[in-house]
Amino acid sequence: MRMSSNLIVRAAWLVCAIVLGLSAGPGAAEEKAPGLSLEECLTLALENHPTLRGAKGTTRAAEAALEQVKVNNRVTVGAAGGVDYDGDYEEWDDRYHSESARITASKLLYDTGRNRLQKEMQSETLKGTRENERGTRVSVAANAKRAYYDLVLKFLNRDVEQEKLNNLEEHLKTARGLYEVGNSPFIDVTTAEADVASARTSLLKAESDILVYQEALRVAMGMEGGAGGRLPPDVNAEAGGPITLALSTKLLLPGAEPELENLLDTALEDRPDYRQALHTVRARELGITNAARTSAPTITGQLASSFSNREASSSSENYSVGITLNIPIVDGGAQAAAVEAARAQWDQAAAERDRLRQQVAYGVRSAALSLTSAVDRARASETSVRYAEENLELARGRYEVGVGDPLELSDAVSSLANARFTYYQALYDAQTARANLDEAMGHLPPELTTESQTAKREGMDDGRH
Repeated sequence: MRMSSNLIVRAAWLVCAIVLGLSAGPGAAEEKAPGLSLEECLTLALENHPTLRGAKGTTRAAEAALEQVKVNNRVTVGAAGGVDYDGDYEEWDDRYHSESARITASKLLYDTGRNRLQKEMQSETLKGTRENERGTRVSVAANAKRAYYDLVLKFLNRDVEQEKLNNLEEHLKTARGLYEVGNSPFIDVTTAEADVASARTSLLKAESDILVYQEALRVAMGMEGGAGGRLPPDVNAEAGGPITLALSTKLLLPGAEPELENLLDTALEDRPDYRQALHTVRARELGITNAARTSAPTITGQLASSFSNREASSSSENYSVGITLNIPIVDGGAQAAAVEAARAQWDQAAAERDRLRQQVAYGVRSAALSLTSAVDRARASETSVRYAEENLELARGRYEVGVGDPLELSDAVSSLANARFTYYQALYDAQTARANLDEAMGHLPPELTTESQTAKREGMDDGRH
């Protein structure tokens, strides 16, 4: 067989380990080649993408909001002072001016638990915001993985177009040789020339697609225009420059299929947006209780110290301690309106939680079924590639000895190219389905190192408590 060794390596690279769908076979060795690996691509995306910076900023704002709520139950201290002067500036004398100063400390002593409820509400909001940040990390990584395999597929398609062109040029060379010795009509030569011209056009289109998807990967890594970020020294980060991908060696398709029920349970436990919705519902529940205490009494304690000096011979110091009881009598319906608004917000949050639960179930099922289907199609299309290779060899041999039809050979070349396209598409679909499944379950791609995933997860967990 004349299957290109470059195609074999690239095809094997695309079939990288897919948990619950694809994994490395026994004894499958890997070798590091120059270029950008998938793990490096994901790491760069998580380091550089601007969406993550925005999510982190939202988290910091929620942390600051929680601190603001806590301040309401702390001791506050204020100071005031002044100087009064009567008379002309030229006649300045201590007898004609006064000085005063006052320091006051106050603390909320009792508010029927409203401050505690507000802190719990904001704490739930903060937990939800942190889940949103984690969800943003998951989405950024999934988008980067899909962009990476988009580019891989374009490289593979380009190689298929190149192999097709090579086969058709070889056919053209054979047709010319047979025509020169009188064993083939000239129409065979012109037909082969037309096929070669069409193949060159397709190859140019495939090479153009590579440039487009290189830019898409660069943007998915948060490095639009090549600005910022850390890249390996053998990867071009300049705007419009080529991105070299690292290739790994042989990896196999296993027979294991994902178990939907286990996936659904795990997704509901780990999916960031669903966990955020749960925190939002809890915060709205607390909001109803808090609204019901809008017109509740409050008790505040004050401690004050004052000093005043009137002329040179008159000065005084005073100290005071007081407690203020505030009991709203008529609020004009403010509390009832606040409770109704809080209940409406809870209904909205609960509806969003239920919608997300359905979305999680659909997303997991859809991705798992797509993964299983893609793996099955990859196995089937791999067989089709072998048959297409054999048919091309037979058609070429028949034509070279003068008993074959040039159309038969041209069809065999196209059939092999189409079989390869189908095979690579199935492998690509498997990889993107796996990326979709990881995202639907709220997980970072398994290609990231275990250490980095653990560290990031622990960092998010620490912020939840």
